[in-house]
Amino acid sequence: MKKLLSKSTALLLTAAMLLSGCSSSSEEISVTTTSPATENSDLSTTTAGSVNEEVSDETTDETNDEAAETADSSTETEPEESTSATEVSTTTATTTTAATTTTAATTTTAKETTPPTSNATLSNTNATASAKKVYAYISQLTGNGVLSAQQESTWMGTPDYEVNYIYNNTGKLPAMRGLDYMHDDFNGVNERAIKWWNEGGLVTICWHTGCDFSGEWADALADEITDWNAVLTEGTAENKAFVAGMDKAAKALLKLQEKGVVVLWRPFHEFDGEWFWWGKGGSENFKKLWIMMYDRYTNYWGLNNLIWVLGFSGNGKNYSSWYPGDKYVDIIGADSYNGGAQKTLYDKAKAVTSTYKPMCFHECGTNPTVDELKKVGWTWFMTWHTDYITSQNTVSALKALYNSDYVITKDELPSFKA
Repeated sequence: MKKLLSKSTALLLTAAMLLSGCSSSSEEISVTTTSPATENSDLSTTTAGSVNEEVSDETTDETNDEAAETADSSTETEPEESTSATEVSTTTATTTTAATTTTAATTTTAKETTPPTSNATLSNTNATASAKKVYAYISQLTGNGVLSAQQESTWMGTPDYEVNYIYNNTGKLPAMRGLDYMHDDFNGVNERAIKWWNEGGLVTICWHTGCDFSGEWADALADEITDWNAVLTEGTAENKAFVAGMDKAAKALLKLQEKGVVVLWRPFHEFDGEWFWWGKGGSENFKKLWIMMYDRYTNYWGLNNLIWVLGFSGNGKNYSSWYPGDKYVDIIGADSYNGGAQKTLYDKAKAVTSTYKPMCFHECGTNPTVDELKKVGWTWFMTWHTDYITSQNTVSALKALYNSDYVITKDELPSFKA
């Protein structure tokens, strides 16, 4: 890892000192159900416990909340499923095409170095050894370096469209690949995630889906739950159907666990913006929903390869009222499509807890510059797909960013395999 491991021993000692005072928020969550016997066993509709009990109030609401970040006219955007490559504008400033270097863009491997350690602790006490390594590594990045990340698309001729574009123009690949279980693409996403992980990269997965856990981005926007109480109450018909849908991703994530893949799991993102169905029910229902998934995936399915990423939007308000609690969150994130490194946004998201949690800039359009990133403690930035990477970032800016000593790329990651 050139960016950090080539720095002096003093830098790593500084990082260790920074984290040595961090308190652990890991608490054991009671398990009220048994785990599935095998990956292919019939789905039980019994939930891991009612989520209609009181959500622990680990933080107080902000009394003098700053004005919300300037709202984007839109945040992330997705074309319809039938959109062809020619219908999506892909103006670029390069003479090479994104799909011409697939082999070159996917053959780098991790350096056989040991990731630094930190005192940060995952919420899941049964986390895999690899998950602990990834989390320790990310935790010590705060103020010392930042991971590059790129969200993929799947409708531009190749899922490698974005990473190839970056490689063609910078000679580097992002350290982290963003994927999406949208359209129930569990097999395709898993295949690409396994490949990326085995090549030495990090993996983050989100899930644009309707409230029946099928469909895509448009369904996530259009759908709305009319009776949250019925959905969140254990044993109701609505609850059983809801949990069965939620479990589709759990089964896919279990297959990744069996392959040793650590997933930075980013469900229900931009919840506080209240434009997706999972945020339309308000903060209290969202917290119950988050805890329901966390409990189900962790205690019922035994998913110990997940690092839970809570992703605020850039134009929400009163962030602390949406926070599920330290027991259910590993990394706190926020996103913005307004440019820059968004220091005010970082401070607002960081303030939801007094416990140390790594912070991530989980979506952006125009990338921050290196100088901007050095002033904010994000541990990664992830550029959104298609036009966001090709049209909102100049080639010269990409080259400067990806070849900076502060920005960590795929070839500079240590090995996280247990």
